[in-house]
Amino acid sequence: MTVVDSTTTLRTRVNERLEKLLPKREGLHFLLFEGAHYSLMLPGKRLRPLLLLSLLKDYNVPIEKGLDVACALEMIHTYSLIHDDLPCMDDDDLRRGKPSLHKVYGEGAAVLVGDFLLTYAFETLATCGASQEITAIIAKAAGGHGMIGGQLVDILFEGKEVDWNILQFMYLGKTAALFSAALECGSLLSGAPLKEQEALKKCGELYGVAFQMQDDILDVTSDTSKLGKPAKSDIAKGKSNCITLFGREKAAEIAAEYKRSALEVLPSKCHHTLKAISNI
Repeated sequence: MTVVDSTTTLRTRVNERLEKLLPKREGLHFLLFEGAHYSLMLPGKRLRPLLLLSLLKDYNVPIEKGLDVACALEMIHTYSLIHDDLPCMDDDDLRRGKPSLHKVYGEGAAVLVGDFLLTYAFETLATCGASQEITAIIAKAAGGHGMIGGQLVDILFEGKEVDWNILQFMYLGKTAALFSAALECGSLLSGAPLKEQEALKKCGELYGVAFQMQDDILDVTSDTSKLGKPAKSDIAKGKSNCITLFGREKAAEIAAEYKRSALEVLPSKCHHTLKAISNI
């Protein structure tokens, strides 16, 4: 069994595997793979892979069993960031402290690189032997009833007043869906009992909402150098979020409560996952 002692080592393993999985940057369409490498290998936290692999550690399962699934999740997350940054979406010039992909390679190439990473994620799942159930979970989380659906609601309600039901729907889709999928897939790969699978899925949903609320707060309270992306961009774009609905102090209280709830439903054996969530 592979022994992994820290989240830093887990991230290193993910980065090394992503490098190996990416196609060589060659051929007439080399720009596609070069752009994918640029965005995917920028210094990111690898949160979704980290949650999945930490869970495998908790159940004493070799991380190799879920490494490609974890990498597929990171590909999907990165594709969403590439498309989010486009002028027709959030129009952001920075991502992870570097110029956004469309600022380096152009908008058309950025669209296609994002498309490539999404489709390549599912090619990776197919070639690594991921089960139909795991593939379906990730597809749903990334699709219309998950991330994409939440992103559309985000766009539709720019400059409009929202209530908590709308905001929660948006958060559960655009952010929490992939977090929940990471823990649910990890529970399946680990052979966790059904009751624990359900608890882990719920943990991901609760934590994902807390994470997005905290991200909204950081957009107001931090600067660009710390965020790695433009600060106060939500205000500039008239985004509806927890700050506009509750105010900063109340939003922080609600976010903290969601995080506490996420930790409470986490199975007691999940010490590595607990540490990962607590430190994020």
